[in-house]
Amino acid sequence: MSNDKKEKTGIWMPPDMVKQIDAVFPLYECSSRSDFVCRAVKFYLGFLQTKNSTEYIHKTTLTFLEDQFAKLEARICRQLFRMCVELAMVSHITACQFNLDDEGLKKLRKKCVKDVKCTIGNIRFDNIYSYQHEGLNPEEDADESEN
Repeated sequence: MSNDKKEKTGIWMPPDMVKQIDAVFPLYECSSRSDFVCRAVKFYLGFLQTKNSTEYIHKTTLTFLEDQFAKLEARICRQLFRMCVELAMVSHITACQFNLDDEGLKKLRKKCVKDVKCTIGNIRFDNIYSYQHEGLNPEEDADESEN
C-alpha cells in the first residue's frame, strides 16, 4: 500500500461509529478520520492474514505494553530517586536540629545525593542520627538486619 497514491472509497457506517472515530482519532496521532480508518483496516488485515490470529494480537499487544512499561519505569525511577534525596535531606536536617546555612545546605544536598546513590535509596534515620552525632552507634534490630 503506497501512501503517495490513494483511492477515494465510499464506506457506509452508522453515525455513532463515525462519532466514535472522530472522538478518538486525534488521540492516536492520526491526521484524519481517513488515516485512522486506514490504520484500523491495515491492523485488521494483518490480524486476518496470520495463521494464528491470537499470535498476532499477542505480538502487537506485547510491543505496545513493553513500550508503555519502559516509559512508566523511567518516570517512577526518576521520581523515587528525587524522593529519596529529599527524605535523606529531611532526616539530616532533623538530626542536626536545623543548624544550617546556605553553604551547609548545598553540601548536605550533595551528600544526600551520594548517600542515595550508594545505598540505592535504603536510608535509615538512626544511621543518619549517628552520623550527625558522631560517636553514637545505633542499635540494629535483628529483624531489620535480616531484610
